[in-house]
This record gives sequence, structure tokens and C-alpha cells, in this order.
Amino acid sequence: MLLTACGEGSAFDEGFKKSFREKYVENCTKSATSAAPAGQTAIDFAKLCGCTADKVMEGRSATELAKLSDADQQKAASVCIAQLYPGMPGGNAAAN
Repeated sequence: MLLTACGEGSAFDEGFKKSFREKYVENCTKSATSAAPAGQTAIDFAKLCGCTADKVMEGRSATELAKLSDADQQKAASVCIAQLYPGMPGGNAAAN
């Protein structure tokens, strides 16, 4: 019974994922904005970070998200850049 309460689709799992996404987008947006060159307006970092969060969360449980690697995050970000900004240098290559 205890395992059912914490497994995929459980209230805990769903609550964790909602919180994870909110914090991921918030932290990603802050980091990206502060690292961007002054005057950078071509990229909507909140949108890019939201897309990246959705990609990294796809098919992963709360346990898997807690162990998310940098490589998985970079891959998701590359896919989102290709989708959202296909004309950006490297954007089309990121989709491959």
C-alpha cells in the first residue's frame, strides 16, 4: 500500500512533478537571463526553459527526475532550441 502512494501517478509523484517544473523553469530562466549577453532579446528564456522542463520530464518518474543528468538537460534544451528557434545557429543541428 505504501508503494502505491508514492509510485508513478500518485499524489506524491504528481505533486513532485508540478513543483519540479515550477522550480526548474524559475531557476533555468534566472540562470539563462543572467548569463545572456546584455541586450539579448531574441530568446524568450521562460518559454525555452518551460519547453526544456517538459522535455526532461517526459516519461520520467519523480525518482528519475531527482537524478537528472546534465547531459539529459542539455539534450532537451537542444531539442527545444531547434523547435523554438530553427534559424538560430546550431538550431537545426540540435534537432538531429
